Amino acid sequence: SDSKIEKLEGTAGTTMDEGVDAKDLTAICALCCVSTNLYCTWPGCIGCHQKGDMCCIQIEGVACKVGVTEGSLCMCVKSELECIKPTTCIKMTEQCFCLDCRCAFPCDDEVPCAVTVLGLTCCFNWSPKCECGAKLAEDKEEGGAPAEEVADEEQEMQVMDRQ
Repeated sequence: SDSKIEKLEGTAGTTMDEGVDAKDLTAICALCCVSTNLYCTWPGCIGCHQKGDMCCIQIEGVACKVGVTEGSLCMCVKSELECIKPTTCIKMTEQCFCLDCRCAFPCDDEVPCAVTVLGLTCCFNWSPKCECGAKLAEDKEEGGAPAEEVADEEQEMQVMDRQ
């Protein structure tokens, strides 16, 4: 699907898919394992969503979100609460319209260690960084050789085949 919806990694149990992709968030304020971010993806920013684990309890809730299944126009209110096998100390995300707040201990890919003040990120993933309007998660590049190296190798193979 082409949707910007994801489940929280490292959490198991609840069944809702209305979560926010960390790649769509712009950091406003962050200190270590807690961050406040802007979420300006339309129409995903409409409504509220929360999900989190605290020891052996997992909670997830949705209010006034655009429908994500065929035939659904709007998810008015839906929530789940489960007892689960603990996988982390704490991990919570909450999105209410264009504001997203999240925390995790220990930090992870969705809630990285960061220091951001008024949109200026000074530290990201335990490394110094100086960027204004930084995204909360970075796109991971695919591995492999650069395209020009692959093209050179293919050309060499064609020459060898002709001989």
